[in-house]
Amino acid sequence: MKIEDAVTAVTAEANALLSCLGQPVIAYHVTAIMREADLEHARRMQLALMRRSIEALVDDGLEDGAAAHFAAQFDGRMGSAWRLLHAGEGVAH
Repeated sequence: MKIEDAVTAVTAEANALLSCLGQPVIAYHVTAIMREADLEHARRMQLALMRRSIEALVDDGLEDGAAAHFAAQFDGRMGSAWRLLHAGEGVAH
């Protein structure tokens, strides 16, 4: 898997988030996370993006529970894509 493919996989069906935070912002952060080879640092970056995502979705009118549910799905896709991308690098997952 290439970084571009990972970013596409993570952002698929994320229209609400892409709309309220902006596609370039999301693509930038997801790309940075995918490029990060250190699992712990990537996870901290991912958690920060998830917090910001929930805040942005709530600010955009989504209820807290719905925003958290969406962010959990987004978080799962991001984690899966990161693991696939870094699977051959000998990084502890």
